[in-house]
Amino acid sequence: MNLTAGELSMPTPRHIVDAAIAAAQDPSRHGYGNAAGDPELRDAISGWAARSLGIRADRAQVAVTNGAKQALHNALRSLAGPGDEVIVPAPYWVTFPEAIRLAGATPVFAYPREGHVLPGAADLDAVRTPATRAVIICSPHNPTGAVHDDTELEQIVRWAAGHRIWVISDDTYRDLRFADIRPTPRAALDAGCDVVSIGSTSKSHAMTGWRTGWLIAPPEITATAIAIQSHTSSNVSRVAQAAALAALTGPDVATETRRELRCLRDELMGVFSAAGISFPAPEGAFYLFPPTSAHGGLDDTELAGRLLEDSGVAVVPGAAFGAPGHVRVSYAGAPETVSDGVRRLAAALGAGR
Repeated sequence: MNLTAGELSMPTPRHIVDAAIAAAQDPSRHGYGNAAGDPELRDAISGWAARSLGIRADRAQVAVTNGAKQALHNALRSLAGPGDEVIVPAPYWVTFPEAIRLAGATPVFAYPREGHVLPGAADLDAVRTPATRAVIICSPHNPTGAVHDDTELEQIVRWAAGHRIWVISDDTYRDLRFADIRPTPRAALDAGCDVVSIGSTSKSHAMTGWRTGWLIAPPEITATAIAIQSHTSSNVSRVAQAAALAALTGPDVATETRRELRCLRDELMGVFSAAGISFPAPEGAFYLFPPTSAHGGLDDTELAGRLLEDSGVAVVPGAAFGAPGHVRVSYAGAPETVSDGVRRLAAALGAGR
């Protein structure tokens, strides 16, 4: 049973597919487009930013990218280079340090204090140097599903503003949050901090394969990011852009998805609790990050291999995210399959304690 997937198991909603079909049949969409993205999609992203992030961003601040990965790459190439450092809070999405290295900069890892899931401002400051150019914040978080509460977030953005450090906010899971959390871009702007927001339709609308993402930044940074993209991939598929436009302006599918994910999360947390395994309940995304350190002396990579062999359950070792002693469990699949897989996993972990 595969509990590794970072994508919803549901198909892309029908109205989004229909919009793509219509676009594919429209000859006006068969040629090159603007490297920055189609104007109507950029405007729709601005509207999403107002609703979900609480920020005002005009078209000149928005660039459409081939997924959130390209948005991250373009942002880092626009902000950092050789001699610069970018702080990466651990645990982290595996692409963060590699994207920093591709930009020629150096990733510097900040780790949370004992008893905390994510690093706070003091942890970030402990690794800050004169070369620190930016910090990457991801909330809701991959791989833990954790979020920064308002107090933590306020401390982080005020720390960044005080040291003139850019905040790169990965908002990919913003619409899959279970709590009413303050968005990082809004908090950063309120603190007078420079911020770049990265988002996509991939997670909230089951569109991972469509590769539609975006970057929202001050106009001069967005202009640089667009120039970089014009000499790499040029415009995103205009059929995919039509699909993303339908996702952002059509029926709200994220609300029902959040409800279903939250119910499944609660069920799965109960399974782990019954097995004697305790860890914080995630407040967003669709990941669990249970500890494995007490399991028979095996490290997380060895344990993942043993689980696959003995229980037929595939999980991702925490070492991949800079957090050994854990495994990442995705509950984005079919609920009945996920429930069965987590019961097997919890039984195996509980038996090793």
